[in-house]
Formats: sequence, structure tokens, C-alpha cells
Amino acid sequence: MALAFWRGWSVRARLLSIIIVPVAYMFVTFVAYAWQSRLTEVREELAERGPLVAKVVADSSEYSISLGKLDELRSSVSRMMQSDSSIHKVELFDKARKPLLQVASRSGGQPEPNYYETPILRRLVWMNMQSLAPGPEGMTVETVGHVRVTMSSTAMLRKQTGRFCFALLVASLGLLVCALLAWHLAKQFSHSLNASIRALREADAEKRRLIRKVNSAVEEERKSIALEIHDELNATLIAVRLESQRVVDLSRKLEQGPEAQEIAARAQGVIQLALGLYNSGRALVRRLRPEVLEMLGLQGALEEMVRHYDRAGAGCRFEFQAEGDFSKLDSAVAISAYRTVQEALSNVVKHARATRVTVSLRQAAGPQGSTLLIEVADNGKGYDPAQASPGIGIIGMRERADAFGGSLAIATGHQGTTIAIRLPLGM
Repeated sequence: MALAFWRGWSVRARLLSIIIVPVAYMFVTFVAYAWQSRLTEVREELAERGPLVAKVVADSSEYSISLGKLDELRSSVSRMMQSDSSIHKVELFDKARKPLLQVASRSGGQPEPNYYETPILRRLVWMNMQSLAPGPEGMTVETVGHVRVTMSSTAMLRKQTGRFCFALLVASLGLLVCALLAWHLAKQFSHSLNASIRALREADAEKRRLIRKVNSAVEEERKSIALEIHDELNATLIAVRLESQRVVDLSRKLEQGPEAQEIAARAQGVIQLALGLYNSGRALVRRLRPEVLEMLGLQGALEEMVRHYDRAGAGCRFEFQAEGDFSKLDSAVAISAYRTVQEALSNVVKHARATRVTVSLRQAAGPQGSTLLIEVADNGKGYDPAQASPGIGIIGMRERADAFGGSLAIATGHQGTTIAIRLPLGM
């Protein structure tokens, strides 16, 4: 459900998304990592430079503060700030933390929230005039003031931003090249795939046409055989009956005796055999050429078929349900549906051991035209599709459905089997 939008995409769009999305994700990750690396580099450099600047100013301020030469110290600090744009402000305090000097950068920029402070130390060395050698006890360290340095990352960030933009431009060019290559590959693959799909569709359409042609040829051959049986065999059987009846009539004019009675009996037997063979021929003709389909249509023919099975089936009830108008069905579709139901009911009688069978026929309308829906359901023993291979009958039913672009679905298990046939009828 979450990927329902994916179904409306073309093959090229899907391929492009498969290629571009990971590359774009890597690009965004690279850009974010590069920017964070630049920020981290700036922060680390400021953290190293701030204490160093404070110490340099503190070391160079000892003499100026001691002598009160603050103007020289201001000039020196100003030159330092001009050479280092990352210094935002330098403040000097005496040992009582009273402000002595404050020099701010003229370049502006945003100051950092924290600052770096270092004491200004004055070291006094005294010498022992007797030994003329200074010792550890001859040095005095005194705090005469404090230096406070505030840094600014604006200039450094501006410099790093320039480098980052250059890296971003190079990465964007790489992403564009990848996108162009992906578009070209997707285009070529889409063309190849569409050509393969068209070939498969043409092959499938050719297969359907061939199946319909074979089924039509089979039906025509069945019709031809039925006509030959009806015209030749049945006519011969009628002649045999007439000749046998003539033999019976002549035997009655002969002198009655055992021979005459035997002749009449045997002729009567020939009549009965010819009659039975004639009935068998009629039944075979009806199976080969369902005349009832031409006379009653699909609904009437199926209803008659189900009624015949219901009369003949001992211990099993057959029911028929129909919904819709089937009088305008194409003859090829009608005979395919008739043969499919005929094969399904034959399989039920042979294998299902069912006590109830229902055949339903209905016509459903859809956006691409109406569809003929046939369902044959029984409450028999069923079977395991994973262990039972489809027989010739099921294969034939599936091929008949495929020939018209339809489908055949079988739902079965440990109890009951349902065969659903769908045959598109067009607009």
C-alpha cells in the first residue's frame, strides 16, 4: 500500500530512481559531512589560536604595562589584529582587573561566546654579588595584569565557505555526470526492455491466435466427424434395421419351424444391435457437435448439461445458476466456455467424490469491457496442488482461457474444489 505510487511510474522513471536516489543520498551525506568538518576545523583552530594569541600579547605587554606605555602597546596589538583577522577584541587589565586598554577589530564579525585570558607576569631576577651566579631563589614572579582575547570565526568561516563551495561545485558536477549517465543507461535499458516486452506480447498474442486456430480446427474436425457419423453411419444403421425388419417379415411367411423362428430371432437381435449402435452414434454426435449450443445458446446448453449430469449422477446433486444476457456471445467464446465446463464436470465425476456441485454463469462489466465469469464448485475431497501435477484436462481448460486473454484459477485443499474461469468479451 505504501508503494502504490510506484505502479504508475514508467520503467525509465523506476530505473532512474533506483540509480539516482542512492547517489543523491551519498551526495547529501558528503555535503553535510564536509560542512561539519569545516566547522569543526574552524572551532579547533580557534581553540588553538586563542590561547596562543593571549600568551603572545601577555609576554609582549609586560614591559609596556610596567612603564605605562600603553600607546605603544595599543599600536602593537593593532598591528597584530590587522595581520590576524580571527582576533575580534583584545582587552588588558591591571592586577586589580581594572580596564587599561581595549582594541577591537575593524573588520567586524561575530565574536565567539567564550574568551581566552592569560595573566601578565613580571619576573625579577636578583643576583648574589658574592657568587655572581643566579639561582632559583634569585627570581621573583609578580602578576601585573591580565590579557583577555576574544576570537571571531567570521573570517575563517568565510574562507572555509569558499573552499566548501568549490568542493560542492565539484561534487555537483560529479552528481550531474552520474545523473546523465543514469539517464542514458535507463534510456537504453528501457528501450531494450520495451522491445523485449513487445516481443513477448507479440509471441503471447501469436500463441493465443494459434490456440484459437487449433481449437477452431478441432471443432471443425469434430463437426466433420459428427456429420459423417450422422450421414453415413446412422444412414447405414437405418438401412440395417430396415433390412433386418424385412428378414423378420419374410421369416413369418415361411413355414413355421425351428429354422424360421431362429431366423426371426436373429433378425430381431440385429435390429436391437443396430438400434443400440444408432443411439450410441447419436450420443457421440452430440458430444462432438453440441447442437444444443446452437439451438439454446450457452446458458441453455449449460443448463441442459447440468440437468443431464444431475439425472445420471447417483448420490450427487448438480445445480446451475445464471445471471446476465448471453444471447450475443461470440460462437468461439461460447463453445470454449461450453467445453471448459464439460471438462470440469467430467473431472468432478471422475475424481471429486462430491455430493453437491454448483455451476454458476454470469457476466460482469468493467472499465475494459464485459467479462464472462464461470465457476464450478464442489464439496469433494479436493487435492494438494503442490503434490498433484495438472492433467491434460486442466491444461486444456487453461489453454482455452489463455486463447481469449482470460484466466483459469483453481482453489482447492483438503475439502472442496472451485474452478473459476474468466473470459474477456471486449467492449
